[in-house]
Amino acid sequence: MQHDECKSVTASMKSWQGSAESRTASTVSLKQQYPMGTPIGSDTRAGPGLLLFPGTAQRHNQNLLPKCPKPKTTTVNANDEHEDLNRRKPCSVRSFRRPPLWQPPQTRKTEAEELRQEALAEHELETGRLACLAKLQAFIIEFLQGSSIHGFIYLAKFGLNFVERMLWFAFICVALFSIISLSQRTWQRFQTSPMVISMDRNKLVWNTSFPSLTVCPHKRIDDIKLEDYILAHSEQFEDEEDKEYFRDFIVKLASLTYDNLETLPLNKSYGIDSNEYLDLLYELKWSFEPEISSGAAVKMFIYETQTEFGTCHSVNSLVARYNSFGYWRSGDWSILDHGDRVTVHPLDGEIYAQIINLSTAYDVYFHGAGDVPNISKQRYTFPETDYTTVELVALEIYTNEEARAFNTKQRKCRYQYEAEEMQTVPIYSFGLCLSECRMFFALRVCGCVPHFYRNRLRNGRRLPVCGLEGIGCLVKIKREIISLKSDRYKIHCNCLSNCDDSNFFVQSYRSRVWFLGANLQWGIIDYPKMQLRRDVLFSFADVLVYIGGLVGFFLGCSALSFTEIIYYFTARLVRRMFCN
Repeated sequence: MQHDECKSVTASMKSWQGSAESRTASTVSLKQQYPMGTPIGSDTRAGPGLLLFPGTAQRHNQNLLPKCPKPKTTTVNANDEHEDLNRRKPCSVRSFRRPPLWQPPQTRKTEAEELRQEALAEHELETGRLACLAKLQAFIIEFLQGSSIHGFIYLAKFGLNFVERMLWFAFICVALFSIISLSQRTWQRFQTSPMVISMDRNKLVWNTSFPSLTVCPHKRIDDIKLEDYILAHSEQFEDEEDKEYFRDFIVKLASLTYDNLETLPLNKSYGIDSNEYLDLLYELKWSFEPEISSGAAVKMFIYETQTEFGTCHSVNSLVARYNSFGYWRSGDWSILDHGDRVTVHPLDGEIYAQIINLSTAYDVYFHGAGDVPNISKQRYTFPETDYTTVELVALEIYTNEEARAFNTKQRKCRYQYEAEEMQTVPIYSFGLCLSECRMFFALRVCGCVPHFYRNRLRNGRRLPVCGLEGIGCLVKIKREIISLKSDRYKIHCNCLSNCDDSNFFVQSYRSRVWFLGANLQWGIIDYPKMQLRRDVLFSFADVLVYIGGLVGFFLGCSALSFTEIIYYFTARLVRRMFCN
């Protein structure tokens, strides 16, 4: 029986090597002999699973396969062994191989699955996008229907046609354009002209600054010191004529200004470096020590100062000490204590100040306490034999304390502590700003600065001082330096007036010969009956009120309406889109 089964299996295995039709027929016959429901561990012989899934059959017990009985012949030779091996080889399941047509299309299924997944992902993404757009549209409609801003409700109100909605949309656009246009004008006005200069005539409640002045003596070189210098440096001079030229050179150098640059001899430097000009002039300086007396309640002081007119002396000045030779050479940049400003009141009566012991002719410049003389101001020259009395008229301008909250471009003036752009002094003054502008203009054109300027800047940079060649260059542009206007060069000083400023004008003066030498007396006889005041006309609160009125007029909304917009498009939008 077993031999017959082995023969049938062998015959089936041989049939796999035939055509496709024979293999199909063999498979059908095996399926008929071994139904699919037959368990593996039963006495039933191995079913078609061994052929359909040979890999699985290899893991089962070998007893399930039919065994071929060995031949009982005793004579064994090589040919019989070979025939026996060939006869037993088909009985092994491991020799079965799956037909090529049974290989599953793994690659086709993978590509189809990927395409299906991509299409599904795109569909889900498009569905989520449409859902978000639907939520957003519903949210905007909800906002428009519940907004407190006039006109918005008609953009989403049910029952209106397209033309009506567009008409309301046009009305809202016109209102928004009007608000933006008028608000820009208001803001521009706030940035450019928020201040107004008004006139105050209540003269009995405010004080008047006492006029300050700067005296520049004509004689500035001590003859004895000059002769001692010539003797100490006799090797630099060829003869007496050369010494005389040197005396003239030093005297003109000490009185050098923009007005008389061309008078300085430029043929010989006598071995003096231009950086040593100011040191040499102070070494040979004539001792000018006037005395001052006044009837004011506050004591006045006189300080030596360096100006565009050379070495001078200022009375009742708050900025003169910053231009002193000692302050420059010490490298100091600190703010000095000047004490109280000298003021007078109409109830004080006539108050004069007097400078005595003026033993030389002199020039006088009248100015405010917070300013310095400059080349464009008018000067008065008095001889050394006269007693001169000068009567002045004051015109002051003060700035309201509320203006400190504005920047310099808005109020168009500067306080003394607003000296960020100053390079040679730690405080601001209109006159000092003009002096620096002239200095930097000379540096830009001629590559050097005159010796009567501070050549060391705040950042530590040292500027070259003009020698004879540099002074020759300054002669060519002196008119442009004085006026600070030029057709060839661009000059931009950006100098604003002082917020608290005093202007004095000479009303009258009289002189008479005085046997005790030159004296100068000045004061205010006729007190001013008005003063100018900078007041805040348009503050930031006014800007808010004005813009708020425009928004309320055109759209009928308030500050809470803008708060509502912020709330809707932040917290409520996030909750509606992501949390609901």
